[in-house]
Amino acid sequence: MRRVAWRPVLLAICALVALVQVASVLDVIGMGGAPPWWGRLGARIDGAAGPAHVVVRSVEPGGPADRAGLRRGDLIDMRANSVVDRLATLSLEAPLNGRPLVLAVHRGSLQKEISLVPEPVPAQRYWDFLLGSLGSLWLLLFAALIAWRRADVPQMRLLSTWLTVFVLVGATTGFAAPWSWPYVLFGVLSSLALALVLALWAAFASCFAQPLSRPRRIAQWLCYVFVAISIANSGFWIAETIDPQFHPLPPTHGFGWLIAFLGALVMAVVCGVLAIAASRGVERQRAVWTILPLAAIYCYYTVFAIATSSSSSSADSDFWSIAANLVILVAPLALTYAALSRRLIDVGFFLNRAAVFTVVSTIVIGTFVLVEWAASEWFARTGRTAGTVISMGVALGLGFSMRYIHRYADRFVDRVFFRKRHEDEAALRRFAHESSYITDRSVLLQRAVREVKAHTDAADATILVQNGEAVFTSVAQTGAALTSANENDPGILALRAWHKPVDLGSLEDSVLRGEFAFPMVSRGTLVGVLICEAKRNGESYAPDESAALLALAHGVGTALDVLSAQQDRPNEVVLRELAELREDVKRMMHK
Repeated sequence: MRRVAWRPVLLAICALVALVQVASVLDVIGMGGAPPWWGRLGARIDGAAGPAHVVVRSVEPGGPADRAGLRRGDLIDMRANSVVDRLATLSLEAPLNGRPLVLAVHRGSLQKEISLVPEPVPAQRYWDFLLGSLGSLWLLLFAALIAWRRADVPQMRLLSTWLTVFVLVGATTGFAAPWSWPYVLFGVLSSLALALVLALWAAFASCFAQPLSRPRRIAQWLCYVFVAISIANSGFWIAETIDPQFHPLPPTHGFGWLIAFLGALVMAVVCGVLAIAASRGVERQRAVWTILPLAAIYCYYTVFAIATSSSSSSADSDFWSIAANLVILVAPLALTYAALSRRLIDVGFFLNRAAVFTVVSTIVIGTFVLVEWAASEWFARTGRTAGTVISMGVALGLGFSMRYIHRYADRFVDRVFFRKRHEDEAALRRFAHESSYITDRSVLLQRAVREVKAHTDAADATILVQNGEAVFTSVAQTGAALTSANENDPGILALRAWHKPVDLGSLEDSVLRGEFAFPMVSRGTLVGVLICEAKRNGESYAPDESAALLALAHGVGTALDVLSAQQDRPNEVVLRELAELREDVKRMMHK
């Protein structure tokens, strides 16, 4: 799929997951004064001999389970319960608030029925849950920005998808509803997403330092095999939860799922470690600042799941839950650094979109507030119906005007906050056009280097041109040492083959040294190379800036080709005049 096709798909997925995440927040805290749907049992339960029989691992003192008479070590037979009760209690651990659960409890030789009524989460416990939800929405914002800006890069598509699927895991786990189909749907989605994240992690790591070595390919495919086994076991577990008579595997397959999941996790970590070890230069920095945060988030969540499932104290469970939500909030900080300084997302673009969003939101919200005030002050006499109609009219007007508001806000932000950046980019593109009118070769090369250093803040810039002997030699270089590279140099070869900028940090055997090399192409032939050193301020080259430098390199390359052709022109003129003189002599002799 092309970029224009991938972008709407990824953005639509991000929007859907964001809606699910917001719905999960409302499911816990309620909306409009209505009580929340999600309730807590006040106990930790775990599968013992299959999903229809569970063991109580811990009971919260004073909680619903404790008041109902449930004790640690009790065995619960849920075969007589409804599908909704089994799914809510076992698969998602999200029973419906206020709906009694009648449980058949076995305590040694004693058998009795206990009625347990789930309760909502206390308001004082909302803060850590809301922090975790904020971190999840933050991750979704990154996923949407990456999908919007870098949808043409397979590696960035995988990263965007990873972030979205990871948020989906938390959003679909623990969602309560009064119907059975949300439990089935979210149970399937949660199980698939939990394992699919590991497969996406391995695929994302494989995008670094290609081609893959044999150990990296083996680790990647082992991860995929373990993921497939884990998904199959999850499907059997859900099927058994829905129908306790369904027994395709022995009762211990829950332990098999854990082994498969941990195997996939270990292989995903190995893929990440090998990717970092195989990367070089700037690519290694990007690998470190993207793979390590992903590993920290997911590995901690695995520890969190194991710790809470085996915890015998509600205080321990609360501690791990709070720590998990804090990790979700803190982990995006590393991704923020990677996105803004390691070329995942252009920092200027990121700030530009944030500023535009702020301006547009201020206009829309301010208009609504102003209209509501006017309706309450000026139109009070017209009645409530008229005020409602006016508010609806304003909402429709703003909806139809949103495109124009966004356009003018975008222009305003560009002119006020990002003028220098756009002026530099325009200057590079302007020189790319003017270079074709320069008639002196040395002036052309010196001006090109000067323009690049002035409008990119590069520490230095070098131009290599072909000297007619399949060798590219540096000219217009400020340093004393000259650079010479033959046409089989890895850097020159990549520029000749692809006509695209090359990250020199990823090439070990090339004599070209710098941050990026831009091809100077004319008539499909590489006539020179523009090399830019790292910036003096330590920032990276933005995508728009790289595009402008590429346009400059192509313009200077075309101008060089034209000047070279003009230097050969006198010989052509002499030959043409000699041919004309010979024709004149022949005509005179025939007369």
